[in-house]
Amino acid sequence: MVPVEKVLEIVSKIRQLRNGDAADSMTRMGIIYPINYGVSIPNLKQIAAQYIGSHNLAITLFEQDIRECKILASLIDDPAQVTGEQIDQWSAHFTNIEIVEQVCSNLFWRVEYSLPRSIEWCLGNDPLLIKAGLIITMRCAANSEVSDRTFDPFFEIIENLPEGDEFDYGNYAVGALRQIAKRSSTFREKVQQTSQNLSNSESDVKAWIGNQLLFEFE
Repeated sequence: MVPVEKVLEIVSKIRQLRNGDAADSMTRMGIIYPINYGVSIPNLKQIAAQYIGSHNLAITLFEQDIRECKILASLIDDPAQVTGEQIDQWSAHFTNIEIVEQVCSNLFWRVEYSLPRSIEWCLGNDPLLIKAGLIITMRCAANSEVSDRTFDPFFEIIENLPEGDEFDYGNYAVGALRQIAKRSSTFREKVQQTSQNLSNSESDVKAWIGNQLLFEFE
């Protein structure tokens, strides 16, 4: 159990670095939290350095309705102790793109069984979870310890992502396919073929993904 004093200590550090203008700017961009002190990510990383590996503290911090506490939780948690239940609980709080990017880039991709979750999310219809799945895929693809065959399903998955402007996942899909292509010449060829297929799509988003990658290959 984490002492209340420890959480209050961290919240005090956060409040000392508050930036109202940054918080207001995020709100205008649709990045909304119940409480947001507008603290920069570099400053949060400095706070997090003192608590790295504190799993129970991370769980308690994420339960707070404070932007900075949730981001700190993703920075300090021990991926070896993260469970599938925790992934499901935290992802239920994916209410804006910042928290998706922070949690997935800082923590989730480092969890041993995160890729099955990313497949599940990409096959769904929740735009934020789709982005989360693509971020995890991109980060895992850069890890040479992950087996090549793990990425075989993603070509068909990305080709069949939901259509529509509300699913603005283009940059995330490009990033995932770009990183997969770097793994081997075989994967590069598969990504090129997928890109060609996407470029011929009637979906503007998918066509953009394909054309962007084809341009980079040229």
